[in-house]
Amino acid sequence: MKVLISTDTSCVINYEAFKKHEISVFPLNVIVDDQEFHDGVTITQDELKVAMRSGKKIHTSTPPLGDVISYFEDLLNKGYDHIIHFTISSHLSSMNDLFNNIVKQNFAGKVTIIDSLSLSTAMLALVFTAYDDAKNGKSVEEIVKSVEERKNKDYLVFVPENLTALKNGGRISPAVAVIGNALGIKPVINLIDGKLEKTKTTRQIKQTFRETIDTSLQTYAPSDYDYALVSFDANEGAFNFIYNYLQDALGDNKAITGVIPINVCAHCGPGTLGLIVTKKVNGKSLSEFI
Repeated sequence: MKVLISTDTSCVINYEAFKKHEISVFPLNVIVDDQEFHDGVTITQDELKVAMRSGKKIHTSTPPLGDVISYFEDLLNKGYDHIIHFTISSHLSSMNDLFNNIVKQNFAGKVTIIDSLSLSTAMLALVFTAYDDAKNGKSVEEIVKSVEERKNKDYLVFVPENLTALKNGGRISPAVAVIGNALGIKPVINLIDGKLEKTKTTRQIKQTFRETIDTSLQTYAPSDYDYALVSFDANEGAFNFIYNYLQDALGDNKAITGVIPINVCAHCGPGTLGLIVTKKVNGKSLSEFI
């Protein structure tokens, strides 16, 4: 059986990675001042950064049904027997419900939708686990089981530079944003059971990441887990400081770097830094794939 692995752009930290592998990518939508763009196709990270820094209204939306149907039809017409498609966490988007409903009505038995319950590098590790399993000849059932067994075993933390984007997205009130920004308070956001939750606040980004790295190393051994530092238009000095600290802490294990996916950036805003610790892909570092 010829199985194709597919995903949306919620996990893309390096677009070139997918060009090296037989993995299909469905671009998500980003709305800038009521104008629709396709992630990585008609808008780039740099263009989104400029739009957000200039105060334009940014939000995301689900794609038209016809676009999703055409996407799967085109892939199946290329000779694939089955498609396994990953979506961003169902707690962060209605994308999973949309794709499941479309598959049920149009592609039953031909397409399997997997709720990653994740995003960015952690979601990417799931995608490449499925890809590696497919390349090794595993069945659809075996691939799905392998992926399901490694869900919710990663650690993700994001720290935006301020509260503005969260306020613009309706996730916090304007009053809280004004007070927090005035005091230099930054939210520390963790992914817990597929949901982004504010767990604490900080004024010291570097110190927060140092403590986070130190704590993570006590639980997630670098021999078994990849550590990735991801960012969206973050302060260069802070990024380099945290990266160097992370690399020193990892020793001979390589720290991964990448960008935060656009649909996540649309909510957290420019200036965001993130640390993602994810189980290696069938014992191999994610860096071997990206």
